Amino acid sequence: MSRPARSSVPHVCSGNGARGLLVLALLLTAGCAQMRSRLSHRSEQCTQLCEEARLARERGLNEQAEQLLDAAVRQRPKDTETQLQLAEELWNGGRPLAAADILQRIVSEHPDDAPLALRLAQMELEIGRTEAAQAALQTALRSDPEHPEAIRLKAKLEERRGDTDAALATYHHLLQVLPGDLDAQLRLAAVHLQRGQADRAAPLLRGAMEHPAATRAQRAAAEWQLGLAYAQLERWTDAAAVMQSALRSHPATAEDWYRVAYVQARVGRQEAAYASISQALALEPGHLAARDLARQIKLGDGAVPSAVIPAGFQPQPGVQTAQRPQ
Repeated sequence: MSRPARSSVPHVCSGNGARGLLVLALLLTAGCAQMRSRLSHRSEQCTQLCEEARLARERGLNEQAEQLLDAAVRQRPKDTETQLQLAEELWNGGRPLAAADILQRIVSEHPDDAPLALRLAQMELEIGRTEAAQAALQTALRSDPEHPEAIRLKAKLEERRGDTDAALATYHHLLQVLPGDLDAQLRLAAVHLQRGQADRAAPLLRGAMEHPAATRAQRAAAEWQLGLAYAQLERWTDAAAVMQSALRSHPATAEDWYRVAYVQARVGRQEAAYASISQALALEPGHLAARDLARQIKLGDGAVPSAVIPAGFQPQPGVQTAQRPQ
């Protein structure tokens, strides 16, 4: 009588088979745990190196900080949070290209994370790679079209390339998302001024100055821009008063002092204008327009100065301007 053929399927439920599977499972579990442990240890090392690099940089030990950052890069952490920390530390340590490279890899792995893509766009813009910044920004906006900071950056990029029509629309969009955003309101007013639309800028600026939540810096910026708006509208008396007041909290350049001198001369305040010119020439002795205005004031003929019109003072075409002082 012939024996039945043996089955090729192992009896996994037999004693030996069960023990074999158990051993295999334990080995796999131990292997995974060991790998997780190594990755965790590597991330901890990278985090520690980043922290040590930051402390070294704060103490002025730049060469040591560079060495620590190089060591952190060689660790090649896998978890996103550690990679982000490394990217930011590289950025703060003066290595923006390496930081953007790491963040670019993270964004490619997480394209739906709008804050990550936005941070990359901000880095790329600061580096000067506007096309890369635009691409990263589009990624952020696809994930979150109403993200306020992404909208703000979009307007900034539009301003940079001179597309004031698009910038105006984007700032209006931002103010719909964040109605009380004074920075957006100030930028909107600034774009109107660039377009020669002082009549539209002035109400925005007066509103910003009176806003209870406005910071000191925001009020100072609004006041200075309001003076420019009045000058653009040829409201010289108002411009002189507002701009002179703004100088008390506005960090003035030679061109700023020249603007103040110009409007002071327009309303016949020649002594005040000459004092402002002196401030301009102290900052920039070669300021030709200031020198020309000083020469005209010295002539003392009482005529309206014919010096070079300061930047931003050109009135909007078609706007009724104030009567020129005689």
